[in-house]
Amino acid sequence: MKQVNKESLVNKVQKEMPEFTSEVVGLSVEQLNARLSQLSKDAMACEDAKEADEELSTALANASELGAPYRDVKKAIKLKSRFILSLITDKGGN
Repeated sequence: MKQVNKESLVNKVQKEMPEFTSEVVGLSVEQLNARLSQLSKDAMACEDAKEADEELSTALANASELGAPYRDVKKAIKLKSRFILSLITDKGGN
């Protein structure tokens, strides 16, 4: 990991979760690996709960349906723009 990215990560975690950083900084590598394993299990449990949430699934499906026309328009605009840029390039423009 680049030094700048590592410093940015450390600063972000310390700012957003000071109790967590205080708790894990002094742990051994073995303890850190165990903690990482538990975090992975927690993430899977969260994902399972999200998938089982019927209200959320319904809301996401509704949002997807409602957003479809806007996505279609944006997709068409992007395609038209790319085509025009291609024509400009073909005709010697910038």
